[in-house]
Amino acid sequence: MKKFLFSTTALAVAGGLAFGSDANAAAKPLVIGVGGFMSTEMGFGDNAGTFETGGVDGTAISNKRAAFNNVQDSEIYFTGSSKLDSGITVSVTIQLEADRTSNAQSIDESYMKLTGSFGDIRLGSVTGSNSTLKHVAPNVGQHPRLGGSDNYITVPTTVRAGNSTDVSSSGDFNKIVYISPRVGGMAIGASFTPSTANAATAPVTGGNLAEQLEVFEAAISFETTVGTSSFKADLAMENRDNNSRAYRGGLVVGFGGVNLGGSIFTRIDSQEARKRTGTSLKANAYDLGATYAMGAYTFGLTKAFGEQVDGDGVQDEQSKWAAGVSYALDTGVTLAATYTKAKYTDGAAGAATDNNAGHALVGSIAVSF
Repeated sequence: MKKFLFSTTALAVAGGLAFGSDANAAAKPLVIGVGGFMSTEMGFGDNAGTFETGGVDGTAISNKRAAFNNVQDSEIYFTGSSKLDSGITVSVTIQLEADRTSNAQSIDESYMKLTGSFGDIRLGSVTGSNSTLKHVAPNVGQHPRLGGSDNYITVPTTVRAGNSTDVSSSGDFNKIVYISPRVGGMAIGASFTPSTANAATAPVTGGNLAEQLEVFEAAISFETTVGTSSFKADLAMENRDNNSRAYRGGLVVGFGGVNLGGSIFTRIDSQEARKRTGTSLKANAYDLGATYAMGAYTFGLTKAFGEQVDGDGVQDEQSKWAAGVSYALDTGVTLAATYTKAKYTDGAAGAATDNNAGHALVGSIAVSF
């Protein structure tokens, strides 16, 4: 499969560049445009008293947080494209994290894309095929499978479980991605990430140094729409060179203004010495959700749950559910409010100071441009 991905990429690149100097000379210069989004939220959070104050006797470390919090999330997108006479479109995307976090800004994704009748090939720092083709539980506001509520409800450091159903541990590290055209609603994708060390040097594969994680992923997606009804589904897998494999599936159906669906995830740890220890990678997660759109309003209810092996016969758990409502104030301007209830359980210790449960009520305004 790696050879297929490499050969597909090489053929597409060669095809785009092998149409002679006249074709390349006729291509219009690439012009960069600017877009992005800005979101600001304000909310109130509440955490378990025994967790915040160090337990009944107060001897453990305090984890107390202020009830009110204000969070900013903004990105600026620099994008541009040029279509060659060959019919292949060459485009670039650079995403700049625009918020002031630890007095520094950073680049999120930065990649080149070649698009044509063969599909598209993405080269650089970009999310993989599994993220591009995935389907997860519908939601409104903060999705409980993600970490938005963590800014208000503390995740205990001893709880290893997550509740995301993503099979995309390659993140935005440099990779080669192929996404096929949709034929009869079907599309396939594959990605290869040589290393998650994200260094310019060739990855370490042996010797005295630890190996730098290599990730291969593949996905198949089906999407179709009939009138006001829709059906979307995907299956994906991921293989990492640390003896672990992961699988996911997602399904979302729509009927008019109603969307129902969810996704499921499992990771298998094949390393015997690690399987039943506190470093095991074995994990499971799922999410389920429903949304209803009525004019400018959309309402949603979503549940997400995950568990992770944390020892022999021991499992940590993370459980969240969220109810949200949004209002499209204008084109590109959305107001939203989310109520989230979360619970974190440390299966190993089981002490009140290692577990937490809390609530958060968060309002936000988002502007896209």
